[in-house]
Amino acid sequence: MLNINNTVIELKESIKSKAYHPYLQKILDEPKIDEDKLLLLAGLFNELEKSSEEIHTDMLSTMMVQVALDTHELVTVSSKEIESGDELKNRQLNVLAGDYFSGLYYQLLATTGNVILIKILSSGIKEINEHKILLYQKSFTDEDMLVSSLKTIESSLIQKLAEYFAKPEWMELAGAVLLLNRLHLEKMQYKAGGQSLVFDALAEINFPQQKELTRIELNYLSTKMDKCIMDAQHMTKKAAVKLSSQNGFVQHWINTILDETAIKANSFVEEG
Repeated sequence: MLNINNTVIELKESIKSKAYHPYLQKILDEPKIDEDKLLLLAGLFNELEKSSEEIHTDMLSTMMVQVALDTHELVTVSSKEIESGDELKNRQLNVLAGDYFSGLYYQLLATTGNVILIKILSSGIKEINEHKILLYQKSFTDEDMLVSSLKTIESSLIQKLAEYFAKPEWMELAGAVLLLNRLHLEKMQYKAGGQSLVFDALAEINFPQQKELTRIELNYLSTKMDKCIMDAQHMTKKAAVKLSSQNGFVQHWINTILDETAIKANSFVEEG
């Protein structure tokens, strides 16, 4: 059995060490490490009969893929023209950094000959990118389709692994709690600066071809967002009760997320 807290700390250090590149570090911020996904991976692998070395390599490889995906996500598509050469250079460097981290993942697995894991993660990458395109293009007919795509974007890597290892409870948990995280993040981003891919997609679903929304329409979309968050909270609670007792650390983390998101579940309307 793993010490999940220690495993997360060790993996974070391994990711930072593996991802270090002197030139990129001078220009760009440290690569983002999604600790929530790392913790979910640790919980999943805690229930598998694998050696510590195998677990370390598999988790490190998966998180290098996640780092690459998150780094590519920094290359935002803006409707405004690039204002300076520095901005263009940073965008190009983020693309190169994402490609570099992807290469590290392939290198890691090539050294172990783990063809199965390569296939699993490649399938997840393909699925994530397909649904990111849907999100950026706002190609949804209803909220259920939007939420389903968000869930895939956030949890496909872990769900593919959990499916392969026949751990359906971890598929369910990853889908629910990572969806909840993403929805809450989008809500906070919208409140802070009026920018949210999810809010834009909701607007396109409910008020297509309408450029300017009234206050009433904005409040309606805010209520829709809160409903999505509360549904994700319910799914997370339902999935969490299926965890085994050996994953108390993960359960504590889930309770923290539920508390953080529940506090602000209705704040859109209250602050309007």
